[in-house]
Amino acid sequence: MNAYERAVQRALATTGHTHLTARQLVALLDRIEEATPHAQHLQRLHPGHATTRNRLHAAGMASTQIGLHDDGDPEFLDALLQELAHT
Repeated sequence: MNAYERAVQRALATTGHTHLTARQLVALLDRIEEATPHAQHLQRLHPGHATTRNRLHAAGMASTQIGLHDDGDPEFLDALLQELAHT
């Protein structure tokens, strides 16, 4: 298992996404990959907000506008980016 896979596993555990099927995990990672540049842009626009969900709210946006599902995707994105920053 490489560093990215370990970071994904830790982020899944942190956010409680341990029940995903392989297909669901691939779909989640695809959404995260597509949304990451948007989330990073929001972070630059709203640096005072600690989470992607809070930054989306500050920008008057919904998770779906950057390609995320509202049922935990923003939290998984934050957890994964945090894990990757520590690798």
